[in-house]
Amino acid sequence: MFKFEREIELDIEKSFLKVTQKLKDAGFVVLSYVDIREIIKNKFDEAFPGYYILDVCKPVAAKELISSNHDYGLFLPCKVTLESKDDGKTLVKMLLVSELAEKYLNEDPAKPKSYESELIGALNAL
Repeated sequence: MFKFEREIELDIEKSFLKVTQKLKDAGFVVLSYVDIREIIKNKFDEAFPGYYILDVCKPVAAKELISSNHDYGLFLPCKVTLESKDDGKTLVKMLLVSELAEKYLNEDPAKPKSYESELIGALNAL
């Protein structure tokens, strides 16, 4: 499995605010985000469901992982997406860096898994 996902009982905008706050509280930094709905609206003048892509980093994790193998930088920062569902809820997904590291870098997944667990814990605390 290459991703973690869970559903949140909030709409996309409330989920975005809650997710970014929970990540901050857990020591993660949202480096940037992309509002796909806004981009589609501006570029094509079309309606599009709410969809955010967040680049998330925990500085201590980035330092440890990239120091051990510079190719980790290809998988970082972590990606978290928020997707608006038809029922008004939000689907939150996260790419599992440990799976990529094990498959493509032949690295022990234990190091990235420890940080993934923290990130998953923050997302599950919503």
